[in-house]
Amino acid sequence: MNAFVSWSGGKDCMLAMFNFMKNPEHRVVSLINMCDEDGVMSRSHGIKSDLVKLQALCMGIPIIQEPIGENGYEESFKKAVNSLKEQGINAGVFGDIYLVEHRVWIEKVCNDLGIEAIFPLWNRSTTELIKEFVDFGFKTKVVSVREDFLTEEWLGVDIDNNFISKVLAMPNIDPCAENGEYHSFVYDGPTFKTPVPIKLGRRYKHDNHYFLELL
Repeated sequence: MNAFVSWSGGKDCMLAMFNFMKNPEHRVVSLINMCDEDGVMSRSHGIKSDLVKLQALCMGIPIIQEPIGENGYEESFKKAVNSLKEQGINAGVFGDIYLVEHRVWIEKVCNDLGIEAIFPLWNRSTTELIKEFVDFGFKTKVVSVREDFLTEEWLGVDIDNNFISKVLAMPNIDPCAENGEYHSFVYDGPTFKTPVPIKLGRRYKHDNHYFLELL
């Protein structure tokens, strides 16, 4: 099976891809990363698109970075997928865990495109998933938090066993942040040929989120 991976640069899409790739008959043809209209920033997580491109380069996986045009997210996403069809893709891999409305939309779009939607993490325990992710050896930074869930001090923290212990002690936080409690950027691990060389930049607030700029 040849697939693209819907890509944000964070832990969930990484773990979904890693689990998909465990099957030797599966091949990741490309990542698809949706960007703001000007192409400077990745659509989610507040990460610069150039850094996501470097992340893909460090893994040796091709990436398509599609800006969201005037016709909106869905049409831009379909444009990116259609550009890969000549390479034989027949599936898309997604890191969703339990948000049904997300899955319904994804399955509709993939059905329109004539490809299969694959959800390697679907309905699994988010506690088990975050522990599995760390046990696999991925290195990840928290790059944004929602202020109604977490404080600015969580920015730049590595997702490790200490992080997991603290998050599990907070009853209002999903360990995998499926409700947007925090976002992350993966900079090393078993899928990488070389780590992503990152430096921590400024912190800033936008709406109800705190962001950490990665350089």
